[in-house]
Amino acid sequence: MSSATAGASADLAHTSRRAIVAACVGNAAEWYDFAIYGSLATVIGLVFFPTQDLATALSAAFATYGTAFLVRPLGALLFGRLGDAHGRRTVLVRVVFLMAGATTCVALLPGYATIGLLAPVVLVLLRAAQGLAAGGELGVAAVFILENAHHARRGQTAAWHTATMAIGIGTGMAVGGVLSYLFSETGLDSGWWRIAFLLALPLGFIGVQLRRRVAETPQFEALRTDSRLADHPARELWTYHRPAVLRGFCLIAAGSLAFNTFFIFMPNNLISRRGGQLGPVLMVTASALGVAAIAAVALGRLSDHVGRRPVVIGSTAALLILPLPMSLLALRGSLVSLFVAEALVGVAVAGVLSVAMLGELFAVPVRSTGFALTAGLATALIGGTAPLVAQLLVTLVDLEAAPGIYVAVMAGLALIALRSWPETAFRELI
Repeated sequence: MSSATAGASADLAHTSRRAIVAACVGNAAEWYDFAIYGSLATVIGLVFFPTQDLATALSAAFATYGTAFLVRPLGALLFGRLGDAHGRRTVLVRVVFLMAGATTCVALLPGYATIGLLAPVVLVLLRAAQGLAAGGELGVAAVFILENAHHARRGQTAAWHTATMAIGIGTGMAVGGVLSYLFSETGLDSGWWRIAFLLALPLGFIGVQLRRRVAETPQFEALRTDSRLADHPARELWTYHRPAVLRGFCLIAAGSLAFNTFFIFMPNNLISRRGGQLGPVLMVTASALGVAAIAAVALGRLSDHVGRRPVVIGSTAALLILPLPMSLLALRGSLVSLFVAEALVGVAVAGVLSVAMLGELFAVPVRSTGFALTAGLATALIGGTAPLVAQLLVTLVDLEAAPGIYVAVMAGLALIALRSWPETAFRELI
């Protein structure tokens, strides 16, 4: 290899690393913004909804939480198509701006006691805006990272998308926990919880600046140069990639359901039904998310050596076995039992949500739309509704094992879908 060729290769590798770092930092900021609502659901329910009954307020807060997921497919269609038509980088800048703006507005929104019914109405609209941004971020950021990865390390590199998602959500939990510990005795009227949402502004600024300075992915640039852009990516998905969408839906649904059940519903349920303290519960959940982040990178690296299928099938099988006993363990009321349950399930979720495996299914012209729409539909219909469904199951059926059974059933369906999933680890991206 000549010195000029070696230099060009080094420059390309440096550019790719910078692009991956920018995408990951922005991804963490995005998911911090999105998750801070879930971490403070018990507080938000009492501030924005006309009831002092914690269980009722929590159900209303979970319903609003689900709103952001219901609009995700719209965000996936909108931003996924923009990503396939105009480039991944452009979309990544826009979604950070939208997410940070909506989250900041939540921080400034007066509660029910001040403006009445307008408060929950505006809150729902702001959560919808967050959902649009998340629908774009989930797919386009994952594709951007995947297309900048070295072919021999796609699994490990793409896993950083899952890891930084966990880090962002965990940071949101930790911030909520610290603020609760420091200020909860001052009462909700002091507005201490708003600080967590206001942090979205500087985080969003950092994310935008980093993403504005990176180049487009080499694969998209080659596609644009050759004039091979898809005119109607969604139509092409339905015509040529329907099996991939259906298989991906089942897998992402299982992972998203498990995540939202154990990391959103379980902590809040422990607080509302068992009298747990908000601050310690959130810190425990944040710690478990740290375990999940480490596991994501480790399992991604493993998938580069043994293949995607063994890692994902093993992780999905764990989600079939673990949820029932872990849900009973998590609801015992002990912080230690909550951590053990969340950490074990979190490791399994990290393996299930293999970014590389799903992204590798779709060709470059439709990859952004395909990933975003598949993940958006799964999280909208199954994952986002999980806390509300779990809350209703526990309240109406009075069976604490019900949420765990629900997760196990979805994991079983995902295992069936994986039977026909091709191995994609050792082939070039198409």
